[in-house]
Order: sequence, then C-alpha cells, then structure tokens
Amino acid sequence: MTIDDTPIEQLAQKLLKLPHEEFKHIIKNISYQKLAEAVSYAESNRAKHLINRIKHIDETLEKNIYKLLKKEQQHIIKQLLEYEDNEVGAYMHLELLSATQDETVLDIKRKIQTYEKASLTHAAFNKLFIITKKEHLLGVLDISKLLLYDDTQTIEQIMEKENLPQALMINEHADIHTAVKLFEENDLSTLGVVNKSKKLLGRILFDDAYIFIRVEEEKQALNMLGTHHEAEKSFATAQRKRLEWIFINLCAILLSALVVNHFKGTIEQIVTLAVLMPVVAALGGNVGNQAVTVTVRRLALGEISKTLAYKIMGKEFLIGIVNGLIVGVVVGVLAYFWFHQPMLGAVVALAIIINLSLAGLIGSFLPIIMKRFNIDPAIASPLLLTTATDAMGFFVFLGLATLILLK
Repeated sequence: MTIDDTPIEQLAQKLLKLPHEEFKHIIKNISYQKLAEAVSYAESNRAKHLINRIKHIDETLEKNIYKLLKKEQQHIIKQLLEYEDNEVGAYMHLELLSATQDETVLDIKRKIQTYEKASLTHAAFNKLFIITKKEHLLGVLDISKLLLYDDTQTIEQIMEKENLPQALMINEHADIHTAVKLFEENDLSTLGVVNKSKKLLGRILFDDAYIFIRVEEEKQALNMLGTHHEAEKSFATAQRKRLEWIFINLCAILLSALVVNHFKGTIEQIVTLAVLMPVVAALGGNVGNQAVTVTVRRLALGEISKTLAYKIMGKEFLIGIVNGLIVGVVVGVLAYFWFHQPMLGAVVALAIIINLSLAGLIGSFLPIIMKRFNIDPAIASPLLLTTATDAMGFFVFLGLATLILLK
C-alpha cells in the first residue's frame, strides 16, 4: 500500500515509520491540507511527533499545517512539545478512559460508545484508569474485566472483588529510562502519567517508551563504529567523519606498534611469538568489547548507580578471569601441540588469563568513567579499549615471554 492509498486515519502512523530521506521527500509532495488532516486524525502523541518531525525539515510547512488544526489540538501539541526529549511527558498520550469509583459498568460502556460515535479519539482503550473526584489515580483495570460484571455494579465494587493493587504511576518530568524500567520490571503495557500533585494527566504505552531506547541504541551503534546518523546523510560528511576516526585509530595502532618494537629482540629470538601475539590481543579485545557493550546499554537504560558501578566492574573482572582460565588452557594446550614447547604453552595461557581479566575490568570501567566526565561512553570507550587491550595484550605476552623463556 502506497502513501496515496493509505487511509487518512492511518497516514500519520505510516509517515512516522518512514526513514528520514523518504519522509522528507514525501511530505514535500503531499498538500499541507492532507498533512493537517492526518495530524487531526492521529492520537496526541503521534500528532506531536509528526508536527515536530516536519518542523525539523520545513518550518514553513509546519506552520501552515499548524494553522489548519483546531485550537484544542494546537494547545495539546504545544503542551506536549514543552517537554524535554528524555522526559516521560514527551511520549505521553492525553487520550485515556477514566472513571471514578461511584460510576457503574453501564456508565463506562456509554463513555466508550460516546467516544466512538463522536470520533473524539482514535485511540484504542484497553485499560480503565480509576481516579478520585480530584482526578488522583487509584488503580488501573483491564477493560475486558468489565464484561464479567453486571451493568449496575460500581467501579468500587469491582475494585474490591478484583483486589486491585495500588496503581503504578510516573511523574510527567521523570526520565524516560525510569518508565522503561517500570514497564520491564512489572510487565506493564500502559502506565499512568501524573503531575507533582498526583493528578492523572495521560498515559504512556510500552511501545512509546521504547522508541526513545531504540533511537539511543541506534546512535550508540553508529558512535561505536565511528559514525553518526546525521553525518551519514551525505557522502562528504560521512567520508570526513570516518577519516577522523581512522586517524584516531591509527594513533592507537602506533602505540601498540611501539610496545611490539620494545620487545623486538625477544621476537627475533623466538619467532613463534609473532604467530600467537594476534591471538592474545584479539581475545582481549573481544572480552573488552563485550563488557563495553553491556555497560553502555546499562548506562543508556539508567541501570547503573554509583554503588552499583563497583559491582558491575567486579562482575566483569570475574567473568574475564573465568573465561580467561578456560580459553587460556585451551590455547596453551594447542600451542604446546603446535610448537612442541611446553613453556610457550604456559606463557600464552597465562598471558590470556591476565589479558582477559583486565579487559573485562577496563571494558566496564571506561564507559562509567566517561559518563562521569560527561563524555559520550559509546564514542570514547571502544577507541580507548582497543588501545588498552592491544597494547596491554602485547606487553603482557611479550613481557612474560622475555621473563620466562629467555631467562
């Protein structure tokens, strides 16, 4: 189904899923009257995201669309745009179904029918938010549960029979990562959003909260490769940005080369060391990258506090030791059978154990310390890790070989 064939009530959702360049091309070829109609049909959250996305491409087009919207919808979009990108309120839906304790099942059914007939919202309701007269959130009930009760029964009676737990809620200005944690820890699909007075403002859905995390993870993935989403949009900027990182990595490689050069006498006497050197360094880099990836993701999700940081580093260090012991023994045995030198096998095994344990520690430490100094851990950590694991791996392996094999 093309954009032209898309029903107007689905147009906003489809446009928001388009990649940047395709989105930019399409909005230039759709009348702003049709775009305004798509915004009008969309839920508050999607309407806000669509207007915001258009604004970043063409402010004149955004203003023309905005003028065609009803005053009420203009106010809603303006309200949602006031939140910071990482705040829960920026991902909030203002459409929701609520009821006080004295309302009956029949009252709820009539509310749903009214919404449907008047087309006041195109949101799908699967949760009923139970509130006080002052709109403070008390509980959340599955709409499907209402089918089990007579029309005359009140919400208060249903709450007693269902033994509803205290409602989980989140402040409008809370970090979106906090919302994601609540969704994951409590297996939620919907979460009520409240202000500082606990008044219910709207709801946030699991999918909406995860949009932010997916965007962050995409940025981190590009950063870890030395690229950037904006930089990749044109050949010139992509080439220049990548060249910068190539030169930075060249400096790191030269540092490793200096370490190897320091031990060139050892390598000249035991040529087989040159065969095993890349193995030690590569294994350290692999373990370090695993630790960096896990730690950066935890930082992105807001899962690492100051006290937890030490436990995470300790855990990665211990994992490195255990894996180092296993892999070190395997590689040591292979080296023994390959070169028929028992001490060479022992040296490579010991070097791998030391390198993997330190790589796990450094891989978890770097993102945490980078974050503390307000440096993007996804950009800086992989570069510093490569330098550390390569140089450290060569130094440990060649140093041990010099001490043990040439004594």
